[in-house]
This record gives sequence, C-alpha cells and structure tokens, in this order.
Amino acid sequence: MVAANLNARITVWGFAIFTVASIAWIADGVLEGKTSLGVQNVVLLLINVLGVWRWLPRAGKEAGAI
Repeated sequence: MVAANLNARITVWGFAIFTVASIAWIADGVLEGKTSLGVQNVVLLLINVLGVWRWLPRAGKEAGAI
C-alpha cells in the first residue's frame, strides 16, 4: 500500500497498519524479553508515525477535492 503510492489515502492507511504492527511487535518484545526486537520496532514506530503525520494532510486534501 505504501510502496504502490496510488494515492495519499491508501498510503496513510498503509502507514497506520504498519504502526499497529509495530506496537504489536513492541509488546511481543517486551513480553518475551527480546530487547532488540522492541528497540527495532520503536524505531519503526517512529518512522511510521512520521509517515502518517506527513501523508495525512495530503489525504485530507484529496478527500476534499472529490
């Protein structure tokens, strides 16, 4: 969804799905004592939140243009 870059709304949903997945992996890392998995997904979570923040205004503009 993100790599296809079809439109901003789809890209935002892709980043949102990645965000949820990162949170799930962080929880797994904490519960299983896998520090490296948790740290890796904290970084990915930050990247995904940045992606949502960056693309959300564009998605709003596309929705308003229809």
